[in-house]
Amino acid sequence: MSKTPIAPGPEDIPPLPKIRLSLAHRVDCFLRLWALKIVASIVFAVDRLFHPPPPPLRPTLVKRYPCRPGLQTRIFYPPNYKPGDLLPLYLNIHGGGFALCDPQHDDEFCVMWAKRTGMLIASLDYSKAPLYPFPAAVYDVAALANAILVDTTLPIDKSKVAIGGFSAGANLALCASQLPGLKGNLRAALTFYPIVDWSHPPDVKLSMRPYKGGPRDSLEASSYWFDWAYVSPGQNRRDPLLSPCYARKQDLPPWIYIIGAEWDMLRLESQEMIHVLAGLDGRKNKEDDFEEGTYKWTLARGCSHGFTHHFGRTAEKKRRREEKCEPIYQQAIAWVEKALRE
Repeated sequence: MSKTPIAPGPEDIPPLPKIRLSLAHRVDCFLRLWALKIVASIVFAVDRLFHPPPPPLRPTLVKRYPCRPGLQTRIFYPPNYKPGDLLPLYLNIHGGGFALCDPQHDDEFCVMWAKRTGMLIASLDYSKAPLYPFPAAVYDVAALANAILVDTTLPIDKSKVAIGGFSAGANLALCASQLPGLKGNLRAALTFYPIVDWSHPPDVKLSMRPYKGGPRDSLEASSYWFDWAYVSPGQNRRDPLLSPCYARKQDLPPWIYIIGAEWDMLRLESQEMIHVLAGLDGRKNKEDDFEEGTYKWTLARGCSHGFTHHFGRTAEKKRRREEKCEPIYQQAIAWVEKALRE
């Protein structure tokens, strides 16, 4: 895979318009993605009906802001909050291929994160593809984040604001952070297995994977559907608000931590991006973890895309997920605390 060009800036990078693929491909993506969306919505609704979360795993508040009244924002206070205190803010953005899920899927993470970091957590929603392709979700996230930052009912220390997310949400965190109101006001971005480069179509990414004989990539089929749904024909695939690896370094948060998954087809692009940001693009072994200045990289070995979230309520599944995540969460908490302190 070619090196990811972070500098000197997007104006120096030739555009790469998305090519409209065959009618048969578009129809296939349409049918498969909508089938997935319908089935997922039914499964999630039934699961929430029969397995409602206990009170400790629910948000403190659910808000809707006038800028995006159709999108909910879930607010989580840390258990040790004392009225009058100002809290660091963490803006969380859920994953789902830009087409699925909602903030409730991250409730367990947000409760844990608030408890262990002492931060105020705001979990954001965004409009979903294919009805709302790029750039709708980017501007949704930016609008809601800006609304939260000026919400005087929330105890926010505006000098200590971080943003983060999972998969598509991680992409949106990096993209929205470039927009007015957020650029220059976010200290850090914490991203789990993000997509950062749409210039390589799914078949290219699959062919460039460095591993053989591993588990089936969870995005191997669905990545084609998400590409069809989120990126419109003619759209420049190298737009920094779509592919943040093409953003100027100064347009991104000054502290960035990317956590990749070993068996993820998105791993190489995020791995390359963080190395270029840190000035380590000449490094021979880019799989090894590093922390260089304000940039950090961790490879979750033996893990696939989405390893932080697993649907299923068996104790064994939860135990295995927690074993994989705990060492990484410990590193991430220490890193965020340092980023907001310095």
